[in-house]
Amino acid sequence: MSIFQTIAERRICEALETGAFPDLSHWKNRPLPDDTEMRMVAPDLRMAYKVLKNAGYIPEELALHQEIRRTQDLLAHATEEREKLGHLRRISLLCAKLEASMGRPVHLDEDGPYFVRVTERLSRK
Repeated sequence: MSIFQTIAERRICEALETGAFPDLSHWKNRPLPDDTEMRMVAPDLRMAYKVLKNAGYIPEELALHQEIRRTQDLLAHATEEREKLGHLRRISLLCAKLEASMGRPVHLDEDGPYFVRVTERLSRK
């Protein structure tokens, strides 16, 4: 055993003797509760996602979902038409980013403002 393992073992034993750890006997022989946040994540990726989540990082798709929800809340409480239009555009952009990040094709309406911009930019090159 290395010196670090020996020190760690000694400190754990001291903490157990002094009662520094909470009583977890009610969890004995019971499964851990389901992690509802990770139910849509593939089982082989869950541990990596948990490590990243505990470190303060979240997947891009989840961050986009959260941003869409926040913008929808702002839209629900907006009073001016110009402000509502800005929030709607932001939601549309975030949804397009989400679709693209998930590998789905982004469809542009031929009547929409982005279709004209994209076709103009592609025709210039």
